[in-house]
Amino acid sequence: GEPNPDFERLERYDFVQVYGAALGEDDWIWYDIGDGRWIRQTQASLVDVHEPPEEVGEGEFWTEIDLFEQTYAAYEGTRMVYATLISSGLNRWPTSEGIFQVWSRYYQTRMSGAEGKVDYYNIEDVPYTMYFDRHNEIALHGAFWHDRYGFKHSHGCVNMPPRDAEWTY
Repeated sequence: GEPNPDFERLERYDFVQVYGAALGEDDWIWYDIGDGRWIRQTQASLVDVHEPPEEVGEGEFWTEIDLFEQTYAAYEGTRMVYATLISSGLNRWPTSEGIFQVWSRYYQTRMSGAEGKVDYYNIEDVPYTMYFDRHNEIALHGAFWHDRYGFKHSHGCVNMPPRDAEWTY
């Protein structure tokens, strides 16, 4: 139906609780966010709680990236302790899937790539960089140069808002 003018407008990064879901006549999933309010699935990114992979010991810190929802969740054992939106690799440069361990950390570092191409980049002082994929040298890191969290935007890395990357670092 038409938006109810009595409801406060939700802003882009507002956090909402989802109480249910239904398939709409438009073939989109609609989420019930309470008080008779519904939002279409294209307007939200869900963070679901998951059990740790077998490789993670009891009570250990681990993180999960959801490439479909473009979300990041941090856990201590089975308890989610943090969640945020991310920007993973564009379709031309997909973020690797699998189970990884951070192998190198930098408080700030320079990142560059695609030399000689139209999408060349060279960014100094990339904050809170945590390399996790040795094969492709892909990292979780803060990205101060865009505000497209919740959408694919990178050359394969997992871009995070700088404060969220700092928390993870």
